[in-house]
Amino acid sequence: MATHAAVVCRFSDGSYSFLRDNLSADTLTEIQTDASGILNIAGDISWGVANQDKIMTHCLCKIQTDSAGSGVLVSAAIYGTQGEVVMPIQGGGIYVSGLPQLPAPITAASGMKVKVEFQAAADACTTGSIAVLCKSGKTDIFLAVGSDGADVLFQNKDSNGWGDALAGERVIATYSCYGSTYGVADTGVADGIDAFFVESSQGNLKGMFYPTYASASHPIPAPWNPCNISVNQNDTATLRANV
Repeated sequence: MATHAAVVCRFSDGSYSFLRDNLSADTLTEIQTDASGILNIAGDISWGVANQDKIMTHCLCKIQTDSAGSGVLVSAAIYGTQGEVVMPIQGGGIYVSGLPQLPAPITAASGMKVKVEFQAAADACTTGSIAVLCKSGKTDIFLAVGSDGADVLFQNKDSNGWGDALAGERVIATYSCYGSTYGVADTGVADGIDAFFVESSQGNLKGMFYPTYASASHPIPAPWNPCNISVNQNDTATLRANV
């Protein structure tokens, strides 16, 4: 049963681009222009090459599983020429709709790519994600794989934790996703915490994020939620799940 990501992009000149490719679960994958031949566009071209010098203002990612609604968004983003996260993209499952405006417009350039990761919805602990937007314009994406009754620290693609990656920054917005069909803390109050949480090195609570279940049952794109969190070197972001 195949799953693909479909990404609609709108640019400041009013033009559109459509990206679509198959995905493997739990694998960050580049999505290139649609090669079905149904649309009058050149297929299998990276986002930056296909739209060079255009300014993208709106974007949405949809996860589509063949004859099923089990695909859940983990993350979607524009990546730069050095593999860095340039801007997270909102999205969701098969019924997600709309075309959200990006927090800041992004100019396409050769070497820039759109990459997407999905997971299959499950009851057991699964991957949580936090997309981050900082006041400086810096962005990043952090992932953690849940372990029943245990604290798991979020890390970015370079294996850096929250504090190491964002030290000195001020986080002004996040969106979070989690693919468990029954939520983060689905067996009561004994072991899990319903929200992803940020703590200082002294264990003081600095932030909490309720994750979206970005699946077929949630037709709204994973929303950006405003916040105001200053980040120090030894701060941590944690997923505490139970099943």
